[in-house]
Amino acid sequence: MFNAELRQKLWSLVSKTHTDSSLVIRPESAPSYIHFHDYFPSNINQHFLELGSGWCELILQLAKDNPNTGFISMERKWNRLRRGFESAEKLNLKNIQFSAINFQWFLNDIFPENSFDTIMLNFPDPWPKKKHHKNRSIDQYFLSTVFKLLKPGGKFLFATDHFAYARWTIRELRKFNKLKINSHEFSFERPKLPISSFEQEKMDEGKTIFYLERSKP
Repeated sequence: MFNAELRQKLWSLVSKTHTDSSLVIRPESAPSYIHFHDYFPSNINQHFLELGSGWCELILQLAKDNPNTGFISMERKWNRLRRGFESAEKLNLKNIQFSAINFQWFLNDIFPENSFDTIMLNFPDPWPKKKHHKNRSIDQYFLSTVFKLLKPGGKFLFATDHFAYARWTIRELRKFNKLKINSHEFSFERPKLPISSFEQEKMDEGKTIFYLERSKP
């Protein structure tokens, strides 16, 4: 994806954590696998990854409600991530970890195959201009990485309030075709998960939200 020199420069950027919190994953000097037993207690029997967690309120609520699941929040904006791990510390949550690693750069490098029961990506930047579509998170490489990281039976969850991006994602999923539809290609609600403040804001504005769910056979 990157040449070796650029790869090392990018890794040096994302590996700076600016905190000694035990809830923040500290990667090695070069990309290497994150092993769950180093970060979660022994009672953890499932693992959930949220990509681009924003202000982290959704994943914090999930961690509170599901003490036997280990949660990893990846968010590159440090002020948002800091609010997340500081809130988790106040709540004394032991089943959640935070990472500032840019998932679009290094997701494929830091987790072994068949790591997660659920991977979630909510409201990524839709990059609406055609010349910027190449920057969208959803593409064939990303979907192949998600497929690799999910356990058999694991789920990929996606949400957007941008109609064109929803269509784009459906087309990319059809093209990839290894992740299977559970019931419908998309839904207008997702009742089993908490609602973030950003999500509620979009609802209050009258925006239609498209929820997609796919599973690894």
